[in-house]
Amino acid sequence: MTRKMVWMAGVVGLLACSGPVAAGDEAAIETLLEAKQSAWAAADGDAWARDYQTDSVVVNLAGSRLLGREANARRHDAVFAGPLAGTALDIAVEHIEMLDENRALAVAKLTVSDIETMPAGLPDGGDGILRTRMSFLLEQDADHGWQIRFAQNTAVSPY
Repeated sequence: MTRKMVWMAGVVGLLACSGPVAAGDEAAIETLLEAKQSAWAAADGDAWARDYQTDSVVVNLAGSRLLGREANARRHDAVFAGPLAGTALDIAVEHIEMLDENRALAVAKLTVSDIETMPAGLPDGGDGILRTRMSFLLEQDADHGWQIRFAQNTAVSPY
């Protein structure tokens, strides 16, 4: 079986096991994701990474893997002090789906505005706005509530 077929079978399996989101879970997940806006406004990498599991994985816009909460926090500190200093973030949660009672998939549209110079390699519509879509795999346990296990951020073309 090819890798693509294995991947497609996995996606079909996840969708077959998924179900509706309980109102409390949906609200908790939305609150967790929307809190990222405050962390961004404060330019605080630790606050940004707070809701990621200690051994989480993030694939960023450059395709780099950030392994663990600490690497995520330090990378965001560098971003906040560098190319995206002084920018604003808006997060709009587009979709939340329960995979089982303790795992959920969430997708959000992220809009970073007030960018003076778009970082190289990112789509530049000339308006100082970066649009991305970020997918999150979240897990819940009795000790920590909902936390992000994995995230993938993808630039959305402004054209």
